[in-house]
Order: sequence, then structure tokens, then C-alpha cells
Amino acid sequence: MNGDIDKLIKFIAKYFPFDEKTYPELKGANKEKHLIFAIRHSAIHFAKTAGKIAAVSEDADHNRKIKIGELKENTSKSLINTLRLAELLNMSEDDLISAIEKKFGKKMD
Repeated sequence: MNGDIDKLIKFIAKYFPFDEKTYPELKGANKEKHLIFAIRHSAIHFAKTAGKIAAVSEDADHNRKIKIGELKENTSKSLINTLRLAELLNMSEDDLISAIEKKFGKKMD
């Protein structure tokens, strides 16, 4: 790839820091506790975003108009959540692509 995902990972990490200023609970936390908090907090964001997508879907099941704009917003939030977690785990663009190719058993064209 051309490094755009790596740039996006760094961009997201810059604007969504896991630091003491943003999360007072991290004050004095060692590296392991910091990572555990960040992973747990990321999981909360994943759940929150998935819930919003589920709510739109459930509304559509009841014959309400599907809110495409809300789905688009939460799709990008899902990507932000994924790439923020990737950064926490020291995963690069190449690591992500490799894992996806392995999952599908095929190389990207």
C-alpha cells in the first residue's frame, strides 16, 4: 500500500490520546495499566458505535426510514475505533492488510 492507513492511524492517535489530561484515571498508571485502560475504553467505544448502528437497523425493521447519514457517521467512527486500537497494539498498515488477507486466504489485487 502507499502508507495512507499508517498516516490515518497516527492522525487518529494524535487527536484521541489516552493520557492523564483526558482520562484522570490514568494518573500514575504504569504502561500495562495504561494499555489495559485504553483497550477497555476502546471496547466501550466499539459497543457504543455498534449500538447506534443496531438502533438504526432496528428502526428499519419496524418500517421506519433508514438513516443513511447516521450509518455513515458511525461507519467512520467504527474505522476510527479500529485504527485507534491498531495503534495501541502497534499494528501497522501492513499488519492490518496481512491479517485481512490471511482471513480471506487471498492477496489483495
